[in-house]
Amino acid sequence: MFTQLYRLSIEVDGRYATPEELGFLKFYFETLHVRISTYQKLQKYESIIIQRIQDKLQQINPKILIKGSVNLTSKWRLDTIRILRYSAMTLLINDPDYLQESLLSWFATILQAFKVQDITQYTYKAMFDVLEDYLTPEEKILFFPLIELNLKILCKKSSL
Repeated sequence: MFTQLYRLSIEVDGRYATPEELGFLKFYFETLHVRISTYQKLQKYESIIIQRIQDKLQQINPKILIKGSVNLTSKWRLDTIRILRYSAMTLLINDPDYLQESLLSWFATILQAFKVQDITQYTYKAMFDVLEDYLTPEEKILFFPLIELNLKILCKKSSL
């Protein structure tokens, strides 16, 4: 929303905004109660959600979070929590650019360097499954596109 407000302030410099240009504000305020309830659910159930995602990964492969002799479980948990929290904040402020610019672009480079996109892909597919049990259809409509954005950016292959 902040990015959209900034763009609006530049585009309407010296004039009043049209109803179409203000449409994003109307949508934001109409969905604010859903954004807040989703945010609060993610906050309340974060540890359970993360554990259930980890359990799903372990079902796929008990050694999925082990690379060579290194156990990546604690790092994976911290990273997954960080992304979930940033995604929740992005939902609250309705600003996917915030998520992409503040975290995802940088984090994707790290994941590519460590060659863990496969774990990341499984993580976000499991996240969809787990969140099905916690979010209402209205909440999923708003939140799942952010999970899709995470998946798309974090799992893309380097073009180098």
